[in-house]
Amino acid sequence: MRPFVRHVGIPTLAPLALYALYLTPVTVFGCLNRGLMALGVVLLSSFGAFATIGLAMRERLRGRSATWWLLSTLILVLPLVMIVSLG
Repeated sequence: MRPFVRHVGIPTLAPLALYALYLTPVTVFGCLNRGLMALGVVLLSSFGAFATIGLAMRERLRGRSATWWLLSTLILVLPLVMIVSLG
């Protein structure tokens, strides 16, 4: 898998999923279910951000570049930032 798809394309699905939930009318899922789905997306992306930070630190300890992993981390933190700023 190409690095761009692995480190940018796949993590971008989390902010897009949260944005799609934001645009979904309340009548489709209901308010509670939309909130729980948003919470699930934020929790999964936060766990992913912690994992990518760990992988970035491992790469740095081995003397390699961790730029791709840090970019993935920044993208995976976006849903948390979106929830905090919109809430």
